[in-house]
Amino acid sequence: MQITHKRMGDKIVIFIEGELGNHEAKQILNYQENIVSLYIDSPIVLNLSGLTFMDSSGLAVVVNLSRALERTGRSLTVEGTPQNAMKIFKAAGLNKKIEFIDGV
Repeated sequence: MQITHKRMGDKIVIFIEGELGNHEAKQILNYQENIVSLYIDSPIVLNLSGLTFMDSSGLAVVVNLSRALERTGRSLTVEGTPQNAMKIFKAAGLNKKIEFIDGV
């Protein structure tokens, strides 16, 4: 698993690549917390286009990031979600609470 971020226009895009399971989720949660604090005024986008595997731990990653952003008056956009991961998000109803876009 690899997690990186970069500024793209006015947004900060967080890229998660590889596998996202329980072990990786803990690392990602810490990383995201730092990004939310560091870029307090920037919109945050989570890019999952490089994800090769995700279990239910991915739900916690997305929900926690969304909640952290809501506390600062922002909302989360998730882009490039692979089909298998999207099935998990839809089953949990997250697609009704968080914006998921197909484009990258």
